Amino acid sequence: MKGAGSSYDELVALRSKTVFERAKLLAASGDRSRLDMTAAHVLSLLERFPVLYREAWSARSNAASPFARDGFDVSDGWYDIISRMSTKLAVDPSLHVDQLKEKWGRLTVYLAPPENAAAPAPTAMPGEELDRAIDEAEEESERTCLVCGEPGTSEKRGRWVTVLCGPCDQLFEISETSRSIAERLEGLDLAAFKANVFVQDAIRMELLCIGHAAACQTPASRARLPGIGWDRLEHFKDAAANKGIPVEELWRFASEEAPELGRKLR
Repeated sequence: MKGAGSSYDELVALRSKTVFERAKLLAASGDRSRLDMTAAHVLSLLERFPVLYREAWSARSNAASPFARDGFDVSDGWYDIISRMSTKLAVDPSLHVDQLKEKWGRLTVYLAPPENAAAPAPTAMPGEELDRAIDEAEEESERTCLVCGEPGTSEKRGRWVTVLCGPCDQLFEISETSRSIAERLEGLDLAAFKANVFVQDAIRMELLCIGHAAACQTPASRARLPGIGWDRLEHFKDAAANKGIPVEELWRFASEEAPELGRKLR
């Protein structure tokens, strides 16, 4: 769990804090990536299940434990799944989550081994109930959008397998296209850009992709990202209007707005 705009020094400082302390700081600052679980949800899980997630309160982020280092290493869409699973596991005070993350498009939960492996403490939850509680959560995650919690599909997108609904999938398309647009300007100034019709045409084609992806956003999806001019982005799907964008305006979007848009959607 990290802030979206954290500097290197800030990230180093966070490593000396517990998961709980980091969540409190991020709750106050509001700084987060769209792919992080919100600090409010992190704090809710920690405060409701302090024994199950005990390392969040005591172990520093530079400890060897994966949970102390990464906390809830999933996005917000799986919060309800984790909450229901945690309610079931919390009946057994001997259980202790060592790692909880997204792996190959699936929620993955690891429990810490008993402190005394030779003579483990008696458990309040039969093994089959424990396995079922975790298996049900992991299986539900495979059909739940990891970003928003709507029904989604597990697919390989780029290098990674992820579970996304249609609108959230299109948000990644906008983010990647925005990054591509910004990269096309490397080594160019405005004068060189005006002279390079090939780059201009390539960016206009990418704007068409952004326009069609923006048109796929539902009212609920747009409401989750209110700081984006959705109507303007959707207008880019009009090929004739797109072609008529003045070169100076095209340059301004590519050099200023595209990088910012990509950051907002990461």
